Amino acid sequence: MYFSPEFLALIFVLILLSFMYYVVRKGKGTLFDRFTDKFSIIGSIFVPVGIFLTYRVFSLQNEAMRRDATYKIIDRGWVGVNEKMVTYYKDCPRFINSLYFDWQKKVLGSEDQQTSEGDKWYAVNYLSILIFQAWEDFITSAKIDDTGYIVWMNNFLQWSNSKILRNNWNVLKGNFADTTQEFGDYLFYISSVYKPKNDAELNNLAKMVSESEKFKNIITKRFGPLS
Repeated sequence: MYFSPEFLALIFVLILLSFMYYVVRKGKGTLFDRFTDKFSIIGSIFVPVGIFLTYRVFSLQNEAMRRDATYKIIDRGWVGVNEKMVTYYKDCPRFINSLYFDWQKKVLGSEDQQTSEGDKWYAVNYLSILIFQAWEDFITSAKIDDTGYIVWMNNFLQWSNSKILRNNWNVLKGNFADTTQEFGDYLFYISSVYKPKNDAELNNLAKMVSESEKFKNIITKRFGPLS
């Protein structure tokens, strides 16, 4: 059976009050005198209890902030990008198709690759910036996002497999922080060397990148050592 720290603190306070009441009743002098004599003892005990409860309040607030930050990151870095892909598919189908592995498209029902090569440059540019910004958001929020590195890395390695995205990166990466540029270069390097054939291979690759010294060094440059 699990009891929260707050519940245990309350039980401790009640036991303490009961004990103090017993001591006061058994002491000498008037009831008021006996009770006031114990004020210093009560204060010395309640101070650490108050500190503990204050710490718990701040901890709960911090947890709520982390959850809120995680939801916003997911909405911007994953849901938002995919929503725009639907919106702009008619303008740049070739580019959007290039963001998926062939085996993914077969599973998702997009096996047909006969799409127009006349992608509108502004649509490709906009979606590329959304993806690159998702990378920067990921680096920026690495210490507060509870989603987990591997989940994001799966998505990023999928996108960085696109040759069109790589070309756009070479033009646009100067708009992003040095650590984001280093991270993007690393993703494209990994995608040029490793070609996962299925979801299991992609997940293993994402795990390898997430645990690599290169990735850890990028995060350390941004915020200091990972906890």
